[in-house]
This record gives sequence, C-alpha cells and structure tokens, in this order.
Amino acid sequence: MADSKGINASDLSIQPTELKFRFELRKNIPVTLSLHNPGQEKVAFKVKTTSPKKYCVRPSSGVVEPGATKDVQVIMQAQREYPPTLADCKDKFLVQTVKVSPKVSEITPELFDGANSSIKQSKLRVILVGPPKPPSPVPEGVEEETAPSPGGNAFPSDNGERPTETTTAAGIIPSRAQDSKELAIITQERNKLREQLNKVEKDKSDIKKRLDLLQLQAEGRPRGDLAQKSLISGPYTLVHLLIVALITFFLGHYL
Repeated sequence: MADSKGINASDLSIQPTELKFRFELRKNIPVTLSLHNPGQEKVAFKVKTTSPKKYCVRPSSGVVEPGATKDVQVIMQAQREYPPTLADCKDKFLVQTVKVSPKVSEITPELFDGANSSIKQSKLRVILVGPPKPPSPVPEGVEEETAPSPGGNAFPSDNGERPTETTTAAGIIPSRAQDSKELAIITQERNKLREQLNKVEKDKSDIKKRLDLLQLQAEGRPRGDLAQKSLISGPYTLVHLLIVALITFFLGHYL
C-alpha cells in the first residue's frame, strides 16, 4: 500500500501490493515482486525490510529501463518455529524509487540519501498464510466396485443389466482371517501325522534290530520249536509286525 509519497504512474508499478507467504517450518518460501516502469525515463529502486535477518531480497537494488519489468525475489528464510499467530505478523517492506539519467547504470548510496526529495516510496505489508491442508481420507463405509469373479456370470442378465459384485474392506479382512485359521489347523494336523510317522519308523528300526538279534541267536541252535518259541516270546510278535507294516503303508500313501 502506497503512502502520501507513494509511487505514481510516472515511476514504477509494483505487483503485488502485499507479500503473501504460505508459512511452512524449515523451508525457504519465495515470493516474486514485479517492478514495471511504464515511463520514458530510467528508474532506480531499492528494497528494504524491517526484518533483514528473516528475509533475503535478490536483487535488493537496481535500475529498470523505460517500458521494462524487473522481478525481485523476496525469500523468507527457513524458520524453526511457528509465530505466536500468523495474523499478527508485523513485518513490512519499503520500496524506494527515484528517476535517474540515461547514463546511470549502477546504484550509488547518494541516490537514496535521506536528503533527496525526489525519492518516492511504497510500503508493502507481509501476510502469513498457513500450510496447505492434507487431502481428506476416503470416507469409511464407501463401497468399491470389483470385477466379476472368474466363475461368475459374465453375460448381461435378463433385464439387460450387467451383474456386478461389490465388496468392502470390512468383508475382506474376516475372510482372510478365516483362511489363516484353517491353514493353521491343517498345518497342525500335518505335523501330528509326521510325528506319528517318525515314531513308526523308529519302532520299525527297533523291530529290525530285534529280528537281527534273534536271527543271530537262532543260527547257533537247531531250527524248530526252540527258534519259534524264542521269536514269539520276544517283546514283538508277528502281529505287531503286521500292524506296524499296515500303519506305515497308510501313512506313506496319504501324506
């Protein structure tokens, strides 16, 4: 906003008239200030701020040719904490301008000396705006359409409408939980059968050792009732051998 000594149509046109920064922590925030010279003479400018440690201005001074426009970058340097309130920002900028001769190409301190009555100035206030809001999540309970299942009817129904299937996340989760529970039960049963098979294999190995021992004992004795009696009187009988063989066959066939 220009004061009583503000810029008129013969000097510079400044846009925007307020510097609006979208505040974010730990991030440099740039704003572009456009200075346009609609007149027929060169105009020198200088940009000042009430908070020089907080803002960086590039370039802070220069010359605008007649009919030309110069962009000035005003950067709010990264802040480590939020201000008490965004609406109470007291920062301001001052743009000073003065007409110069065509030979002037560089800015000297004398151009903007306080005693120069031809200096015109415009004050710009700073407005802080909060960071952008995150996108809203998908409302709960919204159903999503899914493609028909491979085994479903892919043709239109009698009334000409194509059948569709809908499902929700709430319906998928219990189904997966049920599948996991059934898989755990099957795995547990399989482990039990494997344990029984290992036990049968161990018993079969013990029986084989016993038979080998009986065979060695029988080689030194006459064959007949004595050998048969020794075989039957041992810890395992022929009935036991048959039972073990049947169990081994069924377990090996179904596992």
